[in-house]
Amino acid sequence: MELKNIFSKKVLTLLSASILFCGCEDFLTRDHPTAITDEDFWGTVGECNAALSSCKYWPRGTYHYDAPYFSLVHLEGATDNMYWSGNFKGEIANLGNGSATTTTGGYMNDLWTQYYMRIRRCNRFLDHVDAAYFVDEKERERMIAEARVWRVWYHIQLLMYYGMNDGIPIQDKVLNGDEIYKSRNTIDECLNFINSELDAVIAIQDTENKVFPFVWDRDRRDRMCKAYALMLKMDVNLQFKRYDVVKAAAKTFIEHPDNSFELYYSAETDDDPGKNYRDMFRYKGQDNKERIMYVGSGCSEAWFRNAPQSLGGQGAASVLRSLVDEYETADGVALKDLPAAEREKLQKDPLAVARDPRLYETVVLPGDNSSFIDYVYEPFKDGADQVGKVGASRTGYWAKKYLNEEDRSNNGNGSLYFPLYRYAEVLLDYVESLVETGDWQNPDVEKYINMIRNRAGMPNMDKAVYNTQEKVRELYRRERRVEFAFEGKRYFDIRRWGIGNETMNGSALGAWNPTTNAYVQVENRACTFPKYNAWPIPQTEETANPNIEQPTGW
Repeated sequence: MELKNIFSKKVLTLLSASILFCGCEDFLTRDHPTAITDEDFWGTVGECNAALSSCKYWPRGTYHYDAPYFSLVHLEGATDNMYWSGNFKGEIANLGNGSATTTTGGYMNDLWTQYYMRIRRCNRFLDHVDAAYFVDEKERERMIAEARVWRVWYHIQLLMYYGMNDGIPIQDKVLNGDEIYKSRNTIDECLNFINSELDAVIAIQDTENKVFPFVWDRDRRDRMCKAYALMLKMDVNLQFKRYDVVKAAAKTFIEHPDNSFELYYSAETDDDPGKNYRDMFRYKGQDNKERIMYVGSGCSEAWFRNAPQSLGGQGAASVLRSLVDEYETADGVALKDLPAAEREKLQKDPLAVARDPRLYETVVLPGDNSSFIDYVYEPFKDGADQVGKVGASRTGYWAKKYLNEEDRSNNGNGSLYFPLYRYAEVLLDYVESLVETGDWQNPDVEKYINMIRNRAGMPNMDKAVYNTQEKVRELYRRERRVEFAFEGKRYFDIRRWGIGNETMNGSALGAWNPTTNAYVQVENRACTFPKYNAWPIPQTEETANPNIEQPTGW
């Protein structure tokens, strides 16, 4: 789903001053008092298409150069999966250790400003698109439906990052000078608005598949569709525990007659039990039927940012012991359920016995000599990879996911896709909604958990162990964490499950250092909740708008 930056000279002029909540009446009417007027601009399909294109922005996996520069792999540094050791985007480390303030800025300023700016663009598009001449009215209907979903997408993101405790201002129309200082709408008001908008486009009857099909063909996957709308509906309602809504949306998605999404299986014939998971994040497998919403070249800098300096990277992604310990043994036993001596042995040496194959495809561990050609990872020996050296992992573990050997020789610049949502998430969202509504014995719970585990080379869930609601909850939460590591899901899982005080406080530990006979400690974290459920809004916004305050705790 690679964004297409198609701009005409007119649209560049028209949108050059599109700033959220501007107070000038003439500006709000014409968007630029000295430039082309709305009456002159909104005339053709091409101009409308260019304006719609300016509404679009997807976050990427790794760093990129389009504002607001939001990168979900890097944001894992604000979770218990990773310590952020990059020399850029320091606000990630601040969010991870509890030292962020209302003036920290970075992502916390940029998302608010950029996403409301794009909401305003969507509103202006919807306000003016009817003035243009279209040969095919269905094309106008398609653009209107798409603009509505983009507007919802930004509201969802703003609500999840800034409004978890208090809601956000809904902006569903072009504002005049008397309306720009908006207060927060309640969470329920925000969710009702979002669900109403998504339901409206999902209900579009489109027998010719010209307006809003279940999914567009491969060459038009950048367009919004029913599958995307259902996915977004699942995502936002899951976060706010509207599990009945999630369950219904997931079931509609799974059972839709046009649903052709499926879990990915590799075509390779080697005997690696983790090859299906491995190849899904490599060039050979990235073009697959599991990805629902994705960004072309969304992990273009994965090698450059995440690999250590010894391999030409910056070593920004230092994985924490908390994540490594979450992977079961290969026969399906959680480390916490092992006898103490066995558990301690695996915690100190994760390669001591066979583990969940997803571990080896996600993290580079001490002693790893098979992940990359002519490379052995030795973080506790003198050398470039030694913990504490510039450009080396700070924890003794580093992130392997998305790294392809092909990118090693081209200065770390790749073109790997980043999956925003994939079909495994539909299945696990459905599982969570069943378990949390008391239907944990529903056969679909076991069915979909086993489908995901088996694809990864793991055995079925042990029903002798996972035989209560609480135990099944423990299992699906672990599955979600290891399946979606470094895909931007853990940040919100921590908040939805109410485990922030447990997971985001105290020592952030890395690998066992045999020289010091201790685990590497990279920092002490002190995130307080519910404060850290939400980001602070830009200080300039609070100063300028008398009707809005910082979220709870800030």
